[in-house]
Amino acid sequence: MANLRPWLIPVLVVFGSVASARGEIRTDFEFEQDPEIHVPDVIKVFSKRFKPLWLEALARPEVDMQRMAADAIDRAHAAGCPNLEDAASALTGILTDPKSHPAARHAAAKALVSLQSKATAAILAESAEKYGADLRLIVEPALASWNYEPHRAIWQGRLTKIGVHRRDLILAMRCLATAGDDSHVATLVEIAHDRYRPPDVRLEAANAAGLLQGSGLEADARRLISGAPGVPVINRLCAARLLGRHGADAQMLLSELATDAEPAVAVLGLRRLIEIDPHLALPLVEKSMQNADANVRQTAADPYILLPDPQRVAVLARLLDDPHPTVRRYVCNALHQLAQRPELDQPIRQVATGILAGDRWRGIEQAALLLSALDHKPAAGRLVELLEFDRPEVRNATGWGLKKLAIPETLPAMLDKARRSAAIARAGTAPGGQDEQTAHLFEAFGRMKYTEADSLMREYVPKNLLLGINSRSAAIWSLGLLHAGVPDEQLAAQFLERANDLAGIPPEMPPVREMSIVSIGRMKAVSQIAALQAMGAEKPAPSRVGMIMRWSLMELTGKQIPEPKPMIVGETGWFLEPVDE
Repeated sequence: MANLRPWLIPVLVVFGSVASARGEIRTDFEFEQDPEIHVPDVIKVFSKRFKPLWLEALARPEVDMQRMAADAIDRAHAAGCPNLEDAASALTGILTDPKSHPAARHAAAKALVSLQSKATAAILAESAEKYGADLRLIVEPALASWNYEPHRAIWQGRLTKIGVHRRDLILAMRCLATAGDDSHVATLVEIAHDRYRPPDVRLEAANAAGLLQGSGLEADARRLISGAPGVPVINRLCAARLLGRHGADAQMLLSELATDAEPAVAVLGLRRLIEIDPHLALPLVEKSMQNADANVRQTAADPYILLPDPQRVAVLARLLDDPHPTVRRYVCNALHQLAQRPELDQPIRQVATGILAGDRWRGIEQAALLLSALDHKPAAGRLVELLEFDRPEVRNATGWGLKKLAIPETLPAMLDKARRSAAIARAGTAPGGQDEQTAHLFEAFGRMKYTEADSLMREYVPKNLLLGINSRSAAIWSLGLLHAGVPDEQLAAQFLERANDLAGIPPEMPPVREMSIVSIGRMKAVSQIAALQAMGAEKPAPSRVGMIMRWSLMELTGKQIPEPKPMIVGETGWFLEPVDE
């Protein structure tokens, strides 16, 4: 980022990592992670006979043979097949042969680009000029990224040449920007001003000029947005693009653009102000948070996230109730990170508690997630009340939240809710989100050793599709915790039956089978050792169920079982393969 203040760079780096981890607060299931199972990575191998076959196909006269062979080389290289660079010569032959079909020629060019065959850059460039625009779209971006200087003159020439197709003109602008060629910025700016040009051409010119020049374009941007009322949107977009790398000198213009009625313009202006210095965007935050466009609202949150104080986080928290799920999750995760600062912890908890006490489901859901992730015990009473809420999102969040908070005093109410949910599920009238909520409650019972829930969770062991896969998996996992180290032979037999149910109609669901095997090992049901051995636990397959069987048998016997070798899978599905492999 150009013209960033030095103190801001680490802040943006830290925040960028936070913003990218939007799944940080997640209503996950513990049975999916406990025990921790490592499945050996599958090793994909390519036949050594692929390349000779494909080279032979490239040498055939049939168009489809050439095209499919080139496509196979392209895809195989992307998938990790080694030593395909040797195909460059044959691919170049197809590219340059005047008799080649356009489809085969395009496939050959695409494969050469994929192979990063920079030695063929001159041939690719010549072919791009000779064989048309479709080929140029494949070749020229690669030439620009390789910084192939001989082709710059062609891109530069298109900027002023009369009759150039708009697709070729746009391609030239993008390639000049990629190559960092700022020799014709003035021409790009002139195109951006030309109201007789197509809008996409003007916008591309402004974008390229803004990328290539980080200062001095303020006057051109001002000219684009000044004049009579009702300045066209394309003018305002071009102005914002021209200032894409400008610094504080462009503050006034960027502030004007950041409040534009067109969301695409406003986002560009806001983002650039924030990149220069988030302080510059502070006066615009609260109004922008009320914008009808979700992208504007989310961008407006960033200055308060980067420069937080107790008053700003209170305003920021309003977006926990935002209509757009991405915005409210973004802010929720940001508040969770900001709460790690001692001076912001209590203000964030306080404002989230107020939202949790309200009646707007979006805010309630996010506040429940946030307070539970912060282990805010005082929220437990309200979460119990919300177990009956009529939105599946809230039901899921409250079940997960109570599991996270793990307060024994809430267990009777949680069990009462789970019992009523079970009755509704058996009747086939369970609402959305109930399976997830019940699963979270069951996991809480197991973690907190709540034996009063034992009989209810046993009802979820037999196969009953009405009860929900998450609820059943969590019930079996939790029963294993309740009886850890103390085998219950009746349960162990039921678990083994579930684990072996591969031929039922329908067969048992994989998570239920897996948790049944886990709980056999966790409760130390040594009576099932022979059964697990018969299932192959001593020589497990390198799969999740195989590794779970290995874990369970080691729990039962106390003996180490060697980890299986990774599965070796031959890559297949190619248009041409050896018949004997």
